[in-house]
Amino acid sequence: MQFRILGPLEVAAEGAPVAVGGPKPRALLAALLAQRGTVVSTDRLIQAVWGDDPPADALNALRAYVSRLRTALGQPVRLVHRPPGYLIDVADSELDAAQFLGLLATARSHGAAGEHDQVVQTLDAALALWRGDAFAEFAAT
Repeated sequence: MQFRILGPLEVAAEGAPVAVGGPKPRALLAALLAQRGTVVSTDRLIQAVWGDDPPADALNALRAYVSRLRTALGQPVRLVHRPPGYLIDVADSELDAAQFLGLLATARSHGAAGEHDQVVQTLDAALALWRGDAFAEFAAT
């Protein structure tokens, strides 16, 4: 599975897009991906999804979005509950932002070794991962 955050949020499985839902589930997924591998509190997730004006049943709605995301993402279960919130388990190879950072580290190594052509090729590959502003769809308007 591929998770792309360096531009509009996209999820793909075997090259096919995965429908993760509308704006609120997408905001939930983005908040989890931004902190992948780390527990994000339910309070923080509610803030990410609804801002300063959450509905009275926000916790129940959040749980429903989590359930739908789990279904959309399929097996293995990547979205897990860990008090006081949730975390998403995504490998470096599945997240474009992690791939970008890995390519930057590789380019630095090539630079230290004086391999300038490799630096350019590696940085070109890193820049190719960008499809627009990261998380732009979630910026306050």
